[in-house]
Amino acid sequence: MSLKIFHTSDLHLGMKFSGYPDVQSMLTEARFTALQNLVDKANEERCDLFAVAGDLFDRVYVDNKDIIRAAQMLGDFHGKLVAVLPGNHDFITTGTNDLWNIFEENTGDNVKVLTENSAENLDHYNIDGILYPAPCYAKHSKENCVGWIKENKIEDDSKYHIGIAHGSLDGVSPDPDSNYFPMTHEELENMGMDIWLLGHTHIQYPENPGSMDRIFYSGTPEPDGFDCSHEGKAWILELDDSKRIHPTALSTGKYRFLHEEIELGPSCDLEQLIKASLKGNYGNTLLKLKLKGSLAIEEYEKLSQVDDFLPEIFHPIIDDDDVAEMIDQDFIDKNFTEGSFPHRLLSTLAEDEDNWEALQTAYELICKVRK
Repeated sequence: MSLKIFHTSDLHLGMKFSGYPDVQSMLTEARFTALQNLVDKANEERCDLFAVAGDLFDRVYVDNKDIIRAAQMLGDFHGKLVAVLPGNHDFITTGTNDLWNIFEENTGDNVKVLTENSAENLDHYNIDGILYPAPCYAKHSKENCVGWIKENKIEDDSKYHIGIAHGSLDGVSPDPDSNYFPMTHEELENMGMDIWLLGHTHIQYPENPGSMDRIFYSGTPEPDGFDCSHEGKAWILELDDSKRIHPTALSTGKYRFLHEEIELGPSCDLEQLIKASLKGNYGNTLLKLKLKGSLAIEEYEKLSQVDDFLPEIFHPIIDDDDVAEMIDQDFIDKNFTEGSFPHRLLSTLAEDEDNWEALQTAYELICKVRK
């Protein structure tokens, strides 16, 4: 007996990316491409169960064409079952136009939406397992949805017991106000599951799983913002006949969101410094480049040409708000009355070239006092 699970979550299909109008359509489409690639990879690896642990969609109200497209993609899974859990973004609602009603009408018999707090015996799908789903019924909640499981666990050691939930986990997920269905390690570990498949946190967890780990976040398979710097992740989790877990981490995304920061100094060559700092392939990268420091006047005037110095980047965002023109004696003479306190102070600091940071700080303080 063994079970091979493909674990993903947080695809957020239908995300608008309105903050990136120049590349909006490409970022939106990349999430559907990611889903198709996940299904193809799961088929290639002959996985038995394809599990989506919440937030397949970015919101409850998604264009019907996007719902149908996702449903048909998941219907292409060649394994035994696709199990889809509603998360806090695509939570369960009611009505004939409900997201999940439309989804289920357009997919195959091997795709099941987990909308009930009840154990799901998978014998019907020829899987020796029992699913314990904890679907979300709202976007926010200070209580998680896994509480029902402990008292309703089916005692059958011949089956794999698989918990699937969506929400934050203590010590792993940022949730300072406990608004996202918060769970604890102790709570999950005491429920007797052989494995937990979690969604919500966009970073894969654990980073380096050991033999005792049974709680897994897949992370998002396609990065969606600058708070997500990895390349997109998913898991293949194989349980052997002793219920030991053999995890394989996958890199799955197309685009990357990266921060880079370059410190400038009065003697630097702006073009050479940027080219030396940005080595590598940025062709699929949204790069937020932060420049900070001080530049000589000749180099400061080149700031408007920074785009010309960059390697090929999918979408660069340049922040040079913290770049100042180097303060030298000519600058001081032009901007301050000779003999005044600011002139005398700055002139003294300017005598030592190694003192440029103190000179810059003094200049900024003087400017604040002037205001």
